[in-house]
Formats: sequence, C-alpha cells, structure tokens
Amino acid sequence: MLACASWAPSVRLLSSQQQTIAARSKMPVASAARISRRNAVGLGAAAATLLPSLPAVAETASDVYVPLAGSGKGKTVLITGANTGLGLESAKRLAVAGATVIATARTEAKAAATLEQIKAAAPGAAVTALVLDLGSLESVKGFPARLEKAVGAGQPIDVLMNNAGVMAIPERLTTSDGYERQVGVNHLGHFALVSVLLPSLRRARDGFRVINVSSEGHRFATADAFRAALERDLDPQEYSQWGAYGLSKAANVLFAAELQRRLDAAGVAASAVSLHPGAVQTDLARYLVQGVADAEAGVPLQASYDSMNPLAKAALKGLSALVLTVEKGANTQVFLAVGADAGGNLARDGGLYFNDMKVATPESFTQDATLGKRLWDVSEKLTGLKIAF
Repeated sequence: MLACASWAPSVRLLSSQQQTIAARSKMPVASAARISRRNAVGLGAAAATLLPSLPAVAETASDVYVPLAGSGKGKTVLITGANTGLGLESAKRLAVAGATVIATARTEAKAAATLEQIKAAAPGAAVTALVLDLGSLESVKGFPARLEKAVGAGQPIDVLMNNAGVMAIPERLTTSDGYERQVGVNHLGHFALVSVLLPSLRRARDGFRVINVSSEGHRFATADAFRAALERDLDPQEYSQWGAYGLSKAANVLFAAELQRRLDAAGVAASAVSLHPGAVQTDLARYLVQGVADAEAGVPLQASYDSMNPLAKAALKGLSALVLTVEKGANTQVFLAVGADAGGNLARDGGLYFNDMKVATPESFTQDATLGKRLWDVSEKLTGLKIAF
C-alpha cells in the first residue's frame, strides 16, 4: 500500500498547481482546483465509496437533483457501467422517474446484481440488465443481438448514457483488442457502441440524445499532445496514468462535439453532449488505492483499507472531505437524461459540455472541427465500425 508521505506532496502543491492550471486555461482558480487536486481526491474517493466511516461532503435534499415524477415515462435509457457508482445511481433515479432502463455490466453476475438493486429502488419499473464489456469490440458488436433477444426487435433507445470508464491505471494495460485500456474503454468502446446502436437510436420518436460522461480531467490533455496521440492511433509512446486518462476524457468531449456536427449536417433530430460529474465517491479510482494486482483481482477496497497503516488511513479520511457523494455526483447526467436542460427536448443543446447542471466551457481544442474529424477517422479505423447517417 502507499505510504502517507506519497500523498503529502499532492496536498502541499495544490496552490501552485491551481495557479498554473488557471493561468494556462484562463479559468478561475476555483475551477483549476478541481483538476489539480484530482491525484489527492482519487485516493480518497475510491476508498470512501466502500468505507462508511469516512466523512463525506454534507448535503441537503436540495443538493440532489430529482427528476419530476413521470418525466422519464415513454423514454428508454441505456446506461453503460450501471452496476456501480454514477451509473447505478442514474439507473435508479431514472427508473423511479418512469423511464425504461437498460443497464449494462461487464459480467452476468454483475448484471444480475444490478437488476436486483435497481428494481429494489424502483419497484415495478421496466428494467433490463445485460452484459457488455466495452474493453472488447467483439462484446460491443454482439450487443445488439443480446439486446434484441432481451427486449424484442425494433425497440427504440431515446438516451444512450456512455457512463462506464476506468481511471489512472498505474501501468499500461490493454483491452482484449490490444488498445491502451483507458482510451479503449472510455472512448473506443463507446464510439463502437454508438455505431452498433444507431438503428435503435434512430427509432426514438422525438429525437435521441447521446451523453458522454467525461471529466474536468480532460484538461490534462493539450491540443499538441492530442494531435501527437492521434498520429500514434491514440497510444502515445510514453505512457502515463493521468496522461492516458486525460486523453480519453478529451476524446469524450471531442467525440460529442463531432457527433453533433454530423447529426446537424444529416438533419437528424438528436443531441450529443458531454459532462463533468464532479470529483465523486466511486470506485473509479481503485487502481490508485490498490495498485494493479489487487484491482485486477477484484480485491475489496475494504480489505485494502484495513491493511493500511494508521497514517495512511488518516490521510484518506482527510482527502474524502474533498469529494461528492454518488447521489450528488449523478445530478448532471440524470438532469441531461430527462432533457431538463431543454424543456424535455432531447434534440436540443447538442455539442455542449455541462458541469453542475449548467453549460460550461471545455478546453478549446475539444471544439476543433478538424481535430474532431481526425479523431473520428482514427476511431473508425481502430474499431472497424462506422457511424453513418
């Protein structure tokens, strides 16, 4: 396990990092703080999820966005990575709001547990849980057949919430197709999923919406670094855990913006949006707390916490105060899934980036049409799939 001293520099350097990031991106220091503290927050967030003894940010009922009763009625929402964290919370809240929910997880066991949890939160809701491994293009390509078998042919999807992801893997790991795992899961898997689900999305009666759960971590990437990565098929020669994460999250924003440009050009009534959920108490950061061996083996975070020395435990307790609960962290994606930003119209507000249920400004290069087209072309090449309208 990491010693407390390993985290101390991250905490001490926050002020200087905030100033540097703010100056480079011309954003307020308060916004920069959310980025520069991510190394520290990641450690606390992963453990805090499964450790109720750790303090969390205090919330009132008004801090949690609850969709209007029935606001999801008549809409089908498919959520990736719905077995835990933001995905599970989104699925529960949308099911309560009356939406038909299709939840995906990487294994049959996780899918079964997910189904049980959502139905417990929303008795009587229409919920289906299916296996989908975004780290396997074979799994993605076979998903429409599994979906049709479960819900029948010709069913529409009104909202596709691309929520699943991995973060800050300490060493370079790959997907089953040989792609760096953070880019492979966070971007390429979701790009492929949009391709194979396009017929279902096009059946949405009043237009559809694609929601990419990105992060302020997209600011770890720069325009030059992103261009260089594209030249190497999104796999830079030098691997870094935060560099790969930033690249994948910037790809989420670029993909949404480019998808919207193509939807508009084709005259398709739909929107593609991206968002930052906040620094949230989920197990997304388990690699930081556990390391690769324990994370890959599925060792419970509680066991990792129990093995820490007292100073390390104390540090996690302090860091957990920087993060949001899952309930609050899911606000923006739930808000967007019911179209609350646009009076319920899922075809509006396309191409925008949201933070805290408001339109925000991402890094300028993520809106570059030339870069967006280049990412699209590389993604088609790597996945072997096209998104054509």
